[in-house]
Amino acid sequence: MPIKRPKHLLIIGGGVFQVPAIKTAKSMGLKVVVTDYNREAEGMLLADYPIEVSTRNINLTVNIAKQFHRSCPLDGVMTVGTDASQTVAAVADALNLPGIPFEVAERATDKIKMRQVLKGRGVPIPDFRPIWTLEECQKAVQDMPLPLVIKPCDNMGARGVRKIERLDDLIPAFREAKEASISGKLILEEFMEGPELSLDALVFDDTIHITGVADRIIERAPYFVEVGHTLPSALPEKQQARAVEVFKQAISALGIDIGAAKGDIKITPEGPKIIEIAARLSGGWMSAYTYPLATGVNLYKAAIQVALGETPTDLKPKTSLVSAERSLFPLPGKILSIRGVEEARKIKGVKEIILMKEAGDMAEEPRSNMGKVGYVITVAKTREEAIRINDLARETLKIEIGVPNDLTWDIIRNNARRKFYVACKACTVCDGV
Repeated sequence: MPIKRPKHLLIIGGGVFQVPAIKTAKSMGLKVVVTDYNREAEGMLLADYPIEVSTRNINLTVNIAKQFHRSCPLDGVMTVGTDASQTVAAVADALNLPGIPFEVAERATDKIKMRQVLKGRGVPIPDFRPIWTLEECQKAVQDMPLPLVIKPCDNMGARGVRKIERLDDLIPAFREAKEASISGKLILEEFMEGPELSLDALVFDDTIHITGVADRIIERAPYFVEVGHTLPSALPEKQQARAVEVFKQAISALGIDIGAAKGDIKITPEGPKIIEIAARLSGGWMSAYTYPLATGVNLYKAAIQVALGETPTDLKPKTSLVSAERSLFPLPGKILSIRGVEEARKIKGVKEIILMKEAGDMAEEPRSNMGKVGYVITVAKTREEAIRINDLARETLKIEIGVPNDLTWDIIRNNARRKFYVACKACTVCDGV
């Protein structure tokens, strides 16, 4: 009797946000191929076949995948938590694997093309202008009322995204967005007031299956830093239902007919509006931890099954709990020590403490979702309890910071204002965060 060949899955990206998917795939008995530019990335060390290549190098990844496929056939390709959907689509097309066409992945990555398609299909989005030069930006501002938001069209994690409150903000905001843009193309759009939702979905068998609706917490103006999320959302059911409807409209309009989709949606006074859509599951630990903890559904297992061309075996929620994720933001400076980690992990309801930095690293004043010191993820029967446990765990963690010479008291006072609405002489423990 011939030995059955294990299936092989290619995961684009080997960073910390891809690790849960890699572990899930291995637990399913799959052989996992991982590509990443960093050979020492955690996911690369877990891979059965680590391949050193940038997730953004589409042509080289396709050529490598073809070569690998000739000797050891690949059965699926996917990514999570990073904007590599174009690379995934190119590999899927080249090897005839399940996946969306490249042009669909492009629309779900390039925010200008995304908005143009959504606008043409009548999906509610903010008013926007594509811009390339500072002169175009200055001209566009004349036609759009402040406040506005400027952002790169082709980056993720809120890199280079900034609110423009007054005209004096325009030039520095433009420069930051330009530096964060891969192509140099930017978007200027209306600032939207209201609560924000993060949504995940799996698409298969001609159906969009919603797999999570969470409340996002965005702070650190003029930047848009996600300091955490809580799942499920506490918004009224009618508002959530309308947001889900708009999310599904956007998925269909972009042409995402198989695989995963994530969306960020603003609940404005005029109704839900799309901030952005991506052809992948969310980062920020929603798909990896908070949704599975709240529902008992292994979302990555289901996403992997879809990537392999299979129908997910179990998407029905088994539990109805609340999970909260919060980021760690100590005062900027050199990290001298991180204490209380094991004590915090022993608190009932604490499920994950993920540290991205260690003693000797620099903690920075956040301007995007990159470079966070860490995350705490909790679960409980009620929203209040999940948040309370998370607060307690973060209070238990002691991150000692050595204040560098160039750290001014302005940063400390601004942190205090955000927390207490006054400018106090905060210390390195009570830093207003």
